[in-house]
Amino acid sequence: MMPPIQQDLDEALTQLETLSDEIRVKMHLAGMDAKDAWSALEPRVAEARKHAREATAASKAAIHETLEALRSLQARL
Repeated sequence: MMPPIQQDLDEALTQLETLSDEIRVKMHLAGMDAKDAWSALEPRVAEARKHAREATAASKAAIHETLEALRSLQARL
């Protein structure tokens, strides 16, 4: 029979390993989500640049919408 302190340590180490693995997976997925979000936003940045050169009211709206989307992504990172 294992001493109680050793049993407690074994249980704590098991929990530590489980939590570490879960965090590692979540961080990987978060990184993938951020890459996906950037991939979706990057063409909008190019479009906003194009609209800025054309300087119309629609361009201004597109730039501001893209800025808000980028700020939202930045906040999530």
